[in-house]
Amino acid sequence: MRMISSLIATLFCAGSFAAALPDEPHLYVEGTAKMQVQPDRATIRVAISEKSKQLVEAKKQVDTVVANAIKLAKRFGIKKDDIHAEQLNIHRQTRYNRNTNEEEFEGFRITRSLTLTLEKIDSYPELLQELVNAGITEFNNTEFSVSNHNELADKLKKEAIKDAKSAASELADEFDVDLDKLYSVSFAPMNVPSVPYVRQAASMRMMDAESGSYKEAYNTGAITITAQVFAVYLIK
Repeated sequence: MRMISSLIATLFCAGSFAAALPDEPHLYVEGTAKMQVQPDRATIRVAISEKSKQLVEAKKQVDTVVANAIKLAKRFGIKKDDIHAEQLNIHRQTRYNRNTNEEEFEGFRITRSLTLTLEKIDSYPELLQELVNAGITEFNNTEFSVSNHNELADKLKKEAIKDAKSAASELADEFDVDLDKLYSVSFAPMNVPSVPYVRQAASMRMMDAESGSYKEAYNTGAITITAQVFAVYLIK
């Protein structure tokens, strides 16, 4: 779902605070657009960790688990380019013996990480269980995302520009002034030592994202994509 957030605007008098602002009367406005979508992709970061005094055997066990996990990932439709198996990490572990005042060898800690990008989001719960069954011992984190994020972000920028134009027009009407021309615009806040005047919108429009919705998807939570634009308008 997408919603256009409240309009934020500030009326400035003539001044010389920053190069981004003119030395004549102007309006500094912010336009914002937000969209909430259900993720259609999951980047899963897992690992296998083994501890043993027999380095060769522990390495063989770790490699076997990773190999099985990669086969499993392919069975779930994960592309080869979306499977990243990290190099083996080996750490020699010791423990201090207070009785002998010496460090005693405990064994080798061997770990190997695996990153998978799953595009069939409905299979996420099943994949996690299968990875556990395959011998994966660590689940570091999962990042949910949308595959067409850049396309949605570009559309939101256009909505944010419309929002900024509307903010400037409404604020000019409230102060009984006329807009002249656009002085500058930026997608990042301008460096000015002023607190913007915030006007809450009377209502918010809710629209479906064109990417489609996953109403029956696993409960991964919605992702909020935001776009902002900052514009300076001269006033007559």
